[in-house]
Amino acid sequence: MRFVHTADLHLGRKLAQMSLEHDCEHVLDQLCDVVERFESRTLVIAGDVYDSPNPSEVAVRLWDRFITRMASRHVRVLVVGGNHDSGARIAVGRDLMALSGIHVAGELRGGIEPEVIEDVNFWLVPFVRPADVRAWAASQEIDAGGVVNYDTALRLVLDACRAHPAFCKRPNVCVAHQFVTNAGVSPKRSDSEQMSLGTLDNVDCRAFEGFDYVALGHVHGPQRIGRDEVRYAGSPLKLSSSEAYHHKSFAVVDVLGHPDDGKDAAEKAKRVEFQLVPVEPLRDFRLERGSVEELVARAKQEDESLREDFVHAVVTDDDPVDVVARLRHVWPNLEQVTFDNALTRAEGVSAAPTEIDLSKGMRELFGEFFEAQTGKPLVAQEARLVDDAFQKVLEKGGDVL
Repeated sequence: MRFVHTADLHLGRKLAQMSLEHDCEHVLDQLCDVVERFESRTLVIAGDVYDSPNPSEVAVRLWDRFITRMASRHVRVLVVGGNHDSGARIAVGRDLMALSGIHVAGELRGGIEPEVIEDVNFWLVPFVRPADVRAWAASQEIDAGGVVNYDTALRLVLDACRAHPAFCKRPNVCVAHQFVTNAGVSPKRSDSEQMSLGTLDNVDCRAFEGFDYVALGHVHGPQRIGRDEVRYAGSPLKLSSSEAYHHKSFAVVDVLGHPDDGKDAAEKAKRVEFQLVPVEPLRDFRLERGSVEELVARAKQEDESLREDFVHAVVTDDDPVDVVARLRHVWPNLEQVTFDNALTRAEGVSAAPTEIDLSKGMRELFGEFFEAQTGKPLVAQEARLVDDAFQKVLEKGGDVL
């Protein structure tokens, strides 16, 4: 069977104080076209449908039109709630929507049951915190004594999937929205993602052992984690300058069969194939660097349509004047201006988007931040206070944002 995998729509997001309604609508139209062109009858959306737990009217209307369009074409849509979504709100009318083939798992509740489509099990696992899993486990009379962090929390849920009698009968696809790492190595992230400090919310990719494909959401760059079949679809839109060089796409996935369907050993090993279909945005998000004069001249040489792109300008002048006004005159959707000149270099400030090394522990990251702000390292007593605070957050299953 074939399905399309996407995630992180972030309906309701704004850039440069502008609504992305038309940009999102343009992407959703492409998503419909991909589903139709590749003759897929199933669409997977791995969380963060909305940009906020309290989505705007514009965002709700976009989502309503989209799922109505999918239902009218008899396309089954499988959705899990993300960390930006309100699980309760996104699942309103879930039983009624299920009658039209729209299956939403906003929260972890009840017994674990797969959605079976064309003889494939789809296990819908919304974004969960340790506290969520402990509450769910108590309702199901499952021992959650080992749930101490995000990794052990999700493993308990996935163990319940694997223990289900249907798991060994069909190919299995897990749809989840978590921060998944590979033996401590973090995926490439962007600064538009809501993150926790250090390794607090890490889930190791080995937790998904036994699943033929894992459709992930949360990280905005399309990428594999550990093995090809554990994949982040990435967001279809660039939502920050740190995503300027992303190649956004939808994943078209083919599940070839069950590992015990009588094929020889070589064929059994290859149960899933996929291809990435590029997304063409209505407006791009670009990173431009140079003096104000260079940037203005470059913009004036562009096609009028390109000047509507969202732009993060890195200005190199030592003493620029009226920067924002001059750049916004040629790039009306100027999203951000930063400086890389003699002054910023002397102060050791970088203007370029940066990636945080999330392979470091919470203590190390906080220690570096503390020293950068105060000019001195943590002393032993301060370090103990930090460790105690992080442990309390971890025990409650909260995020450090």
